[in-house]
Amino acid sequence: TDAQLNNASAYFDLGPRQVPSSGIYHYFSTRNNAFSNRDQKARMIVQPFDFIYRLIDQNADEIRLNNAILSFPANSLSTSTVIKLSHLTREQISEILTKNGQNIVAKESLYDSGYIIEPYDLNFVQYIKFQIPVEQIDHSENVNILQFEPTGGIYTSLANSQTKNYLNFQTNRGGVYVFVKPKSNLAWIAAVVIPIVLVIIIILSTIAFFYKNPRQYRKLKTRCTKTQRSFKMRI
Repeated sequence: TDAQLNNASAYFDLGPRQVPSSGIYHYFSTRNNAFSNRDQKARMIVQPFDFIYRLIDQNADEIRLNNAILSFPANSLSTSTVIKLSHLTREQISEILTKNGQNIVAKESLYDSGYIIEPYDLNFVQYIKFQIPVEQIDHSENVNILQFEPTGGIYTSLANSQTKNYLNFQTNRGGVYVFVKPKSNLAWIAAVVIPIVLVIIIILSTIAFFYKNPRQYRKLKTRCTKTQRSFKMRI
């Protein structure tokens, strides 16, 4: 037997393996991880969403992920920085907001697409441009864009414009970017119309009641007259 693999080949191909779920997976070499003089260990982080790392320096550059484009003009950073861009679903974005105590935006009002620029607290010297494919927002022409920094817990609403294929906006900060569906006008209309309708129904019902019961109307009128006289006498 060769327990220490002294006669083993220097190369071993395990072949591709499918990771069953997201998480942190640790691995090491049983041959080279000799604690006395060397250490060969590593870990693999599997995240349940698409992301990309890119080193951005003072030159103009861009990051592309799932057809979205993040454009950096020249000198947008004071020093070279590794930028991580992630693309998340509605469910994943909602979990991030909930973990950070942010319940301002309901999950149902989010489009099924959101992005994260890391580091969260990164401030760009110049504004960078974000282009989101319109199919990720269901080709809607009315979208609210909110920028959220988990460490600060503050939302910022961003102005945006649309071309044929992209939703365009600019930002000068890292953080979470969510796309919110516009509020329906039906709720506001209902809040105004329903009370008015109820008042009209009450008035019409009162008129109909006294029309069918004139004696009750005369009694009410008499009571009102007596009450009015009583107030005048007290004054």
